[in-house]
Amino acid sequence: MKRIVFGALALVCAPVFAQTTVTVSPADMKGWAFFDDGMGTPCLAGNLCEMVSGPATPPAGSGSAHLKLTASGDRPSLGTLLGQLAGKKFADITTLSYSTYKATPTAPSDVLAIALQFNVDNDVTDDDITFRGRLVFEPYHEPSLGPVQPGVWQTWNTLAGKWWLSGAGNPARFPSPLCSQSTPCTVAELLGHYPNIGIRDVPGQPNTILKAGGGWANFDGNTDALKVGIGGITTTYNFELGPTNKDECKNGGWEGIFKNQGQCVSSFSSNK
Repeated sequence: MKRIVFGALALVCAPVFAQTTVTVSPADMKGWAFFDDGMGTPCLAGNLCEMVSGPATPPAGSGSAHLKLTASGDRPSLGTLLGQLAGKKFADITTLSYSTYKATPTAPSDVLAIALQFNVDNDVTDDDITFRGRLVFEPYHEPSLGPVQPGVWQTWNTLAGKWWLSGAGNPARFPSPLCSQSTPCTVAELLGHYPNIGIRDVPGQPNTILKAGGGWANFDGNTDALKVGIGGITTTYNFELGPTNKDECKNGGWEGIFKNQGQCVSSFSSNK
């Protein structure tokens, strides 16, 4: 909050926070890519990794990213090198949420949903960028945010949830067993143990991943509207197959498919 004084008159100016939307579609993936995280190869073809319309009414636009697996070895993922987070402290992130949808589960106990993961740096203030594993959020770890439900879109405020480190207990990564998958930590607990923990910054390597799988027998779900806020700028990553009406031409929905917003609107007005 900034205080500006003009003679006897004092004005208090609230900070300005910018918001922007980035539309990611097959025509222009904006640096995002589908891949199989287990094999480190392009994602299996067909319905395992793709942009789709729906399902139902996604939280942003009309589409979403679809991740489906049919065997425990499958790990369909969507990832990118997110420049706004590379090398940044986790403590500096002010907004971090995303939405998921899952098809009807195979059993009532099925609580799986697409996870949000970061390649993690145990201390972003030093020059060591050795791979330390992943910092992982899975919705089922924090029931206070709501149970994972089939057939509906759910939005997860991950900063209010619990996180775990895939390298916890590994002498070469995080020697302490704190914040393991079986004992996930709140953000406050995580930062209490590792105050300088952050997002690994290695050129050419994804640091932000939306992932399904990891020993899961099967899964069919979607994700959309990843929202990241840091440094006064909040960006929503909107996953789309492409605009389906003129209203979706707004807020960057035309990007990568049309030359400009006007051309996008015109294409629907002329029924093209």
